[in-house]
Amino acid sequence: MAKKYMAAAAPLSQFGVLVAQLESIVASAVHKSPEPLLCFDLLSDLISAIDEDTKENILLWQRRCEDALYSLLVIGGRRPVRHLASVAMAKIISKGDAISIYSRASSLQGFLSDGKKSEPQKIAGAAQCLGELYKHFGRRITSGLLETTIIATKLMKFSEVFS
Repeated sequence: MAKKYMAAAAPLSQFGVLVAQLESIVASAVHKSPEPLLCFDLLSDLISAIDEDTKENILLWQRRCEDALYSLLVIGGRRPVRHLASVAMAKIISKGDAISIYSRASSLQGFLSDGKKSEPQKIAGAAQCLGELYKHFGRRITSGLLETTIIATKLMKFSEVFS
């Protein structure tokens, strides 16, 4: 029988607390843009926690963490926040269940395909995360690299500033 990983029944670890904080920031971003310094600190701690925690605990929280990171990226944060969120996404997929790389890459490519030219920060977040995922998982997901590059190039032509 396959093991099911459920974060709801999991004991709360440092990693779980950080994921919950990230979810809270993303949920409140509907009303107000997230504070960059708060996101930077939280993402730095999250990356350290991914490195230090066990694979079993990462698996318990992986889906929720990936969802929160994806949401943070497509909200349209600044460059340092996008970078750390992208690194965290690659690290959690590397340490956890690597099969999710396909769905994450696909959802980011889909976001870029549907992207609006007037939202450069959001486009940059998705493109930067895809770049980080290609860097870590290149051979597994490079079939979509050309398509992603073409889409991102077209969208970024219209916006020169991604800071």
